[in-house]
Amino acid sequence: MGFRLRLPLVAEDHTTSPGGVPIALRRYQPVAWVRLARWETPAVPSGVAFPAVLDTGNNHWFLIPSSLFRVWTGLDASQLDRFHTVLVNGVLLGCYGFNLDLLRLRSGRPTERVAGRLQTERGIVVIPPEQEHRFPRLPVIGVRCL
Repeated sequence: MGFRLRLPLVAEDHTTSPGGVPIALRRYQPVAWVRLARWETPAVPSGVAFPAVLDTGNNHWFLIPSSLFRVWTGLDASQLDRFHTVLVNGVLLGCYGFNLDLLRLRSGRPTERVAGRLQTERGIVVIPPEQEHRFPRLPVIGVRCL
C-alpha cells in the first residue's frame, strides 16, 4: 500500500447528511470518507462522498445497503453487471465493479482530494433491500480492502 490510513475516531455522536440522507455517526466509530469509483479506464468517481465504518470483524471488502448506494451514486445495482457473488452471513450477495477512493479530511470534513484508492478484488457488495435488516446500517469497509 502506498499510503498510510489514519482514521479519526468520531469524538461525539453526531449526524451528517451526505447527499441529503441523515446518517448518525456514533462516538468512537472509526470512520473514513469515501467515494466509489467504477472499474473503468480511467476510473470514474460515482456520486457523493459518504462515511464508511472500518469494521475489522468484516472479512469482506465493502458492504453498502442498496438504499444508500442508490441515493449516493444515482445508480440502481439491479441494472448493473454483477461480477461475482459472495456468501455473507449465510446470504448469497452480488459484487459490483467499484473501488473505493479514500478522501482527505480538513477539519474533520471530507475534501475532494483523494488520499488513496482501495482496490477491491471482487468488487463491492450491495445489500438488496429485502436483506438490509440483516446487515449494518452504514457502509462497512472490511479487512480485505486493507
